[in-house]
Amino acid sequence: IQHPVSVYQGSGFCVTGKIEAGYIQTGDKILAMPPNETCTVKGITLHDEALDWAAAGDHVSLTLTGMDIIKINMGCVFCDPKEPIRVCTRFRARVLIFNIEIPITQGFPVLLHYQTVSEPATIRKLISVLHKSSGEVLKKKPKCLSKGMNAIVEIQTQRPVSLELYKDYKELGRFMLRYVGSTIAAGVVTEIKE
Repeated sequence: IQHPVSVYQGSGFCVTGKIEAGYIQTGDKILAMPPNETCTVKGITLHDEALDWAAAGDHVSLTLTGMDIIKINMGCVFCDPKEPIRVCTRFRARVLIFNIEIPITQGFPVLLHYQTVSEPATIRKLISVLHKSSGEVLKKKPKCLSKGMNAIVEIQTQRPVSLELYKDYKELGRFMLRYVGSTIAAGVVTEIKE
């Protein structure tokens, strides 16, 4: 579950979000990524009704205990401790550049929009330009990217973000890039570097 909101509630705290995969039950131990800390599910609420369990697709509120609410930030993902989501500051992605007036170069500043996360980032490397439909590499190490191009880039975020490869979990592996208030690209994660 990736949460957008958290509030204190009784002896624990409450987070609200959508279950992207699997299921959750009261009493489960879950892992918050980041900060890589375990907590316990004390209660599950769906549409103001208390439940013993919930499954993928449900928008739920969880009452959690066992960790400090201060450590939870927007975009924190709660997952199974045996199969933690990956957390990184650097990843490679296939992007489609939208209508942008200036070319994208190495070091270009962007805002990464991913689920509930809006994180400052930088285009660290321009790896290759790809053919739009076949994915064949047309040019390696391009100097810049412009409107309509499909490319592989390396992105570096300022803080760690929880991501998955698009091929493994579509919802947790796609994102948008924004620049000066406009969406300039859509992308999917192809490789996690850290």
